[in-house]
Amino acid sequence: MDLPEDLDNLREKAWTRQHGRLQNRNGLRDFTQPHPHRPQSHTSSMAEQGGASGGGVSFTSSWGKDLSDSARKRYLESMMQGIMEMGMEGQNSDIDIIVEGQSFPCHKLLLAAGSPYFKSMFSSGMMETHGSRLELPDIEKETFAAFREYIYTGNENITQDNVVELLRAAAIFQVEGLQKSCEQFLGTGMDNDNCLELFKISRTFGCHTLFEQCKPYVLEGFNGLWKTQEFMELEFDEVESIVKDDNLVPVNEEEICEAVLRWVKHDKEKRKSFIGNLFRYIRMIQISPEYLIHELYVDDLLTDDHTCQRYLDEARNFHMLPARQQEYCSSRFQLRNSDDLEEVILIITEFDMEKTAQMYQDGKCLWAFSFQQERWYTIAPMPMDFNPGLEFRMVSFRNDLYLGGGTNHSKNLLHYDNERNEWTLCDASMKRGRCGHVMAAVRESIFMIAGRNPKSRPESSSHVLSTVEAYNIRSRKWESIGEVPTAVHSASSLVMGEKIFIFGGIQQDGTWTSDIQVFDTRKRESSIISQIPSNIPQPLKLVKLGSDYIIVSDCQLYRVNIRKINEEKIKVEIKSLNQTLSKTLRPVLEVANYRGKLAVLTSSTKKPDVYSKMTLVDISQSPMTETAVGISSKNTTIPKPVLSCHKGIIDKQYMYHTYYQ
Repeated sequence: MDLPEDLDNLREKAWTRQHGRLQNRNGLRDFTQPHPHRPQSHTSSMAEQGGASGGGVSFTSSWGKDLSDSARKRYLESMMQGIMEMGMEGQNSDIDIIVEGQSFPCHKLLLAAGSPYFKSMFSSGMMETHGSRLELPDIEKETFAAFREYIYTGNENITQDNVVELLRAAAIFQVEGLQKSCEQFLGTGMDNDNCLELFKISRTFGCHTLFEQCKPYVLEGFNGLWKTQEFMELEFDEVESIVKDDNLVPVNEEEICEAVLRWVKHDKEKRKSFIGNLFRYIRMIQISPEYLIHELYVDDLLTDDHTCQRYLDEARNFHMLPARQQEYCSSRFQLRNSDDLEEVILIITEFDMEKTAQMYQDGKCLWAFSFQQERWYTIAPMPMDFNPGLEFRMVSFRNDLYLGGGTNHSKNLLHYDNERNEWTLCDASMKRGRCGHVMAAVRESIFMIAGRNPKSRPESSSHVLSTVEAYNIRSRKWESIGEVPTAVHSASSLVMGEKIFIFGGIQQDGTWTSDIQVFDTRKRESSIISQIPSNIPQPLKLVKLGSDYIIVSDCQLYRVNIRKINEEKIKVEIKSLNQTLSKTLRPVLEVANYRGKLAVLTSSTKKPDVYSKMTLVDISQSPMTETAVGISSKNTTIPKPVLSCHKGIIDKQYMYHTYYQ
């Protein structure tokens, strides 16, 4: 939840109603600067004068300083007593403020000193402010009387009956001290029954202190609030600020859907235009397929709105394409902070367990970086018997992971079960062992394409492979389904629809090919469809950000555009983004997608496979922005080698410790 940014508009409207126009618009005072109307320290002023003249009275001694402070205190007390008596009795007043027909004798100087609003008004040169009478509309006389008393005496005559109107006056007239006192008064009586009312007040008048007190009541108590009449009476921007907040704590996301629909239908004709703007903040990632189909798709309020219809279709596609789920990155597919799951960056690293005496000696391990906790966690070590060695590949399927091939056990396929937090070996083995291959998930199958045979000699004709195998996740069986025209290893890839695109790679003779190959998983056909431009060096790192496919090559960024010309022809274009990663991000170890941003893992300059830091790059900005990902001082342990990197989702219950490497 955020405060609205239009508090100045509230004051401007109040002033405009009084005088018809504003010639001098002043915003909120910058409270980091000295108060423009508050007297400066008498001691420091005298010291500066003495220093400038080279003589005069010095207050450097403790006795002199005490004397100065006490004298200053007596002066202020005497002055304030005179102001209070003269002001409250109306002596020597130079303006009468008329409120609801009642005249309040006031002093322009004191009003201007206590209120930046009146200071701007009286110094604006407007004709109305030069007279001896000024009428203030939209304020009650009892409220102005209490406000005037505060200006002249500092007395805070705040009661349960006048606190809201007095807060409104303090906000409009920019009297910071009175406003904070009113906020504190309201905050002391806050509970679940009145938090929505106080939430409205805090947003209306820009009350930061009160707003911060309201947030936990509203966000954490949402389950008991959304069915109340007070929630139904909220304005659109107030409902929006609640449902979009990452810290909202619902029983489930369906409950937020119900709250939004209930609020809109409470005054359907006036509010139905807001439905698209509110549903954009529903976390579709947490909406069950059953609720989506049987509740949301049958609601005319949603299906008649083109924006909502698009959101529903997007959620349907998410559930229908489990192999693509980790590629969704809009806010509708981002988890709230209160969820049991968290979006993380997953990496495979390895242990030097001789130093730690753990059972997984020299094994591999899955680590996760928590952006909420700002630290790395050890998630699931692999038993030694499963150690894939190097040049393995990994893909996601829903929230699970599949890891295949490698230099050690090149025919193995490992499965990471997200719910159980453990690695298991799939029963069936690949027909051909391989490493450095392309691995992709399409529909409900895992595809292994090309690569090299780690057990054959490099000069052997069978060292670099062209074969394609598929593992069906349901049947748990492997099948040989074809070949690609160019045998390669160490290639890059992306998936679009039912097609797997293979970019470049190393050929049998050890040279890099520029071929762009495509394998159609449904037709089981492959072909060479294009070439990588000669000015783009390999190896390439490919990542999908939203609807864009991005290539990172030698810190240069490129966008891949793939268009279907006809049933037989596909056009691939690689265009430079004219964006370069900064030198501090080099050398690039791995890249991944995190909430639509490019997560760049930088390696050590001395050891190319050793992790150094992570940076989030927003390429949607022009120029793009780079934000360093901080590490909590509570645990600065980081993974050493990084052998694979993916965005994933992990249950928070499994993020509780880190093994030292």
